[in-house]
Amino acid sequence: MATYYLIAIFLLVAASAVVGYYLLLYQKHKSEIADIINDPNPLAAWTYTPQEWQQAVADEFSWGRADGRSAQVRICPIGIYVSDGAKHHLFELESGIKMVTFAGYTGIDGSPLKLRVRWRIERSDSSHRNETKYYKEDIRIPVPSREQDAALRVVDYFTQRLNQKPDAYAHLVPDDEPISLFGKDSF
Repeated sequence: MATYYLIAIFLLVAASAVVGYYLLLYQKHKSEIADIINDPNPLAAWTYTPQEWQQAVADEFSWGRADGRSAQVRICPIGIYVSDGAKHHLFELESGIKMVTFAGYTGIDGSPLKLRVRWRIERSDSSHRNETKYYKEDIRIPVPSREQDAALRVVDYFTQRLNQKPDAYAHLVPDDEPISLFGKDSF
């Protein structure tokens, strides 16, 4: 009978740890969204018309709902927040260990704002060997034609930041992946 109590206690402690972990992640996510929404000087912010939102959902935002609503986009250095009122999505940019290593926008009607975010994580295994994992995420944000200047401001901001930190960029690219002579990441 005591064995059942020990197993029950172990399961309760494990479940509490998992719930605690997810609560911390939720709080971090909520805090980042609040920081973006409350930023007095976003890099860009715009509202999609219902037709533009429908096209954005069809092109890039499969998580969204194109049901006649409009949607808002807010871009700050730490992230991009997209919300249609019912659903929302947060793209982390330069928060913590992440860095935008590419920003591009052609300015052609219907072309998206493209951002690449990279980060790396170093871990030691049980044999005390260091292992480095490299990650990248490509983000595409549809840009309404009236917001071309805002998209170009975003590109300028992240391009200038990247030019100021070429060593940080090189630190986030694996040794077997080529780096452009001009310090630009390919998308």
